[in-house]
Amino acid sequence: MRIRINKPEQQKESQWSGGKTWELGIFPESASYLDRDFVWRLSTASSDREESSFSKLQGYDRILMVLEGDVVLAHGDERSVHLGEMEQDRFDGGVKTRCFGKLTRDYNLIMAQGCEGSLRTAEVASEAEKVTSEAPLSDYRSFGVYVLEGYVVMNCGERSEMLHPGEQAMVDLAPGEDEHLSLMGEGRCVLAEVAFAVEEEAGEPAAAEEAPGNTESGGSFFSEYGTCMRLLMRNNRWFRVFRREGNDGIYYDKALTDALRILERRYITTIVWAIGAFLCFVPLVLNGNPFGCILAAAIFSVVHILLIAPRIYWHFLPHPISAHMKPVDELNAFERLHHEETIAENPQLDRLMRKYKSDDENYFADEDSILYRLVRKDK
Repeated sequence: MRIRINKPEQQKESQWSGGKTWELGIFPESASYLDRDFVWRLSTASSDREESSFSKLQGYDRILMVLEGDVVLAHGDERSVHLGEMEQDRFDGGVKTRCFGKLTRDYNLIMAQGCEGSLRTAEVASEAEKVTSEAPLSDYRSFGVYVLEGYVVMNCGERSEMLHPGEQAMVDLAPGEDEHLSLMGEGRCVLAEVAFAVEEEAGEPAAAEEAPGNTESGGSFFSEYGTCMRLLMRNNRWFRVFRREGNDGIYYDKALTDALRILERRYITTIVWAIGAFLCFVPLVLNGNPFGCILAAAIFSVVHILLIAPRIYWHFLPHPISAHMKPVDELNAFERLHHEETIAENPQLDRLMRKYKSDDENYFADEDSILYRLVRKDK
């Protein structure tokens, strides 16, 4: 989940053929309206002309809501629509559209074709009201809250933000995340929602439901085993001390990332190894040979690394594993956002900073120390 607040002084102002426009939000943030490489864009515009033409946006759909004014939109020679205040129209951005009447102020949602989006106004009261979505949790979703008058307190998870007139809030959610979004206060706002469903490859959904032993669709047993071994070496905190620097350039989606975090946070492989190693020394109680116990523990450790730990990963990770991984340079905009958020996180460093009561990241910045190698994040 990512929350962004765009205040009036931060909103990019530009000219269009009919007047001025202000960019309220764009996804991804690195995208450019002029380059036409965005997934969605929210903006507000004003015009003092009685007649104007909209820019053609091939490959995009638009939803325009009139905030102030009374206009007629003519979409080519196909249809026309009359819009009063708080009325809206959805149309193909690639069709030549003319506006008749003074469009004093409007609110625009532009989204790539294939996205589903909506705009609606909401009266906000003192009692919190949950914002619901009709899009499935398997979709990437973005919510926008634009305050028209009064004030709005937006609650999202454990975070709360107070919004004033002219401020735009955006909440971006990856598949599987629940919005937990509610609004309260005293005022009026426009709610925007955009949903984008990632298309699955043919046969992939069925493969995800199959048992871990499946060797079809997701690759052979040996390739899946090799993937588990590589993930073990990369994810386990102790292996990080010995492995080489660098990033393998592979993106893990949210399902795979969450499974890896469960394995790490619950110390599952470490606990299994500790139990096995402990049992190797049980014969000492019966006057066993210490050297034999040490040898048994060493052999068990090797077996654990080569067989047991990868099998634990096999059990916990979503299958086929390869379907949840892809090269970083092939990511779409939503996957890029999740990837950037993931690599920015450093839970090991956060835990150590809490443990040692230090808020100075440089406290653990000695690159020659093992401690640094344990908590560092590969770039």
